[in-house]
Amino acid sequence: MTSGSTLVRLLNRTTRKLSLTEAGSDYYQRATQILAMVGEAETSVAQEASVPRGTLRVNTSVAFGARHMGRMITEYLQRYPGVEVDLTLNDRTVDLVEEGFDLAIRIAAQVDPGLVARRLTRARIVTCASPAYLERRGTPKSPKQLAEHNCLTYAYSSLQNDWHYRRKGVEQSVRVSGNLRGNNGDILVNAAVEGLGVILQPSFLVFEALRQKQLLRILPGWDSDELSVFAVYPHRKFLPPKVRSFIDFLAERFGPEPYWDAK
Repeated sequence: MTSGSTLVRLLNRTTRKLSLTEAGSDYYQRATQILAMVGEAETSVAQEASVPRGTLRVNTSVAFGARHMGRMITEYLQRYPGVEVDLTLNDRTVDLVEEGFDLAIRIAAQVDPGLVARRLTRARIVTCASPAYLERRGTPKSPKQLAEHNCLTYAYSSLQNDWHYRRKGVEQSVRVSGNLRGNNGDILVNAAVEGLGVILQPSFLVFEALRQKQLLRILPGWDSDELSVFAVYPHRKFLPPKVRSFIDFLAERFGPEPYWDAK
């Protein structure tokens, strides 16, 4: 080894073995200490980078967000105090990249192919009406009979006015109509509770009204299309800890059998 213009021998070499000189031993000890410090620094940086922190911008629908995201976000922030959540609720499909969102919670049968999606839990679709409405208009015995009822429809649904059902391999589709169409599920649920008509809505919106007998499920044995609750985000090679931890937290809290479907 050279130090400035001075040559320093680090090794003693014979035909049978190598050994460190005194300078070589000192050099080895110092180099070992430096490498240990570098390793500690790398570990510290990696641990710091893995801690969720910063502002997390989240988007979801008004009805789902108001009913289910408030408690979830509160619990998440208690677990990860280094994160700040900026939650936006609306019922249109936002452009995550253009509008600067880290992720969105969407309820759908499938998501846009340009996004990465993780399924968090299920969202059953149920048909229901109030006891007063059913007493006044009668209870449909088959999906086809819904054509004779006042059906309240959701504007953003892919189903629109065509409701689909299946039972034991038999499928039925019915074109429904009614005097209320809206782009917010809560408006439709409230109208149904007041006896206006029949709704086809996710169980996460109607579960409380069903438990309180304000609404009754109809068409037993007939299944509607099942949706899923997805966490979606733009494709990224390295997902920030704040995004990954939030998605993991929601998957843990919702679970495969969500509380809104509990008997």
